[in-house]
Amino acid sequence: VIPCGGGGLSAGIALALKDSAITVVEPEGWDDMRRSLEASWIEPVGANPPPTACDSLQTLRVSPLTFDVLSRRDATGVAVSESEIAAAQRWAAEKLRLVIEPGGAVGLAAVLSGRVKLEPGLLVILSGGNVDLAAYAKAIAA
Repeated sequence: VIPCGGGGLSAGIALALKDSAITVVEPEGWDDMRRSLEASWIEPVGANPPPTACDSLQTLRVSPLTFDVLSRRDATGVAVSESEIAAAQRWAAEKLRLVIEPGGAVGLAAVLSGRVKLEPGLLVILSGGNVDLAAYAKAIAA
């Protein structure tokens, strides 16, 4: 379960872990890889996408190269809401004592929300500590 913007991290992991199922996770409205994988062709982000705390995942169009790698590996995708992302950041702070940027928390948000089933052997990538402290304080205070 991998955060996805342009798909570089996801494609790299897909190439390295050839026998593993790959699920990419993006914020709602910025889920161009999810929609592209479902459509079997590249779908850009729609007009006027919503604001997101996941600035590291804000790509307007996925890379043809990463899309090709992920589609050949039959990767799937899910989208998570801003509130689910904040809840994942809060959970990581409380339970794991980790500071995770919003874009790096989307995979955990997918698991905590039930969009990705928690099962033995599941690997969830938690990445990035590049957080705006005021926004982070607000996210974990709720």
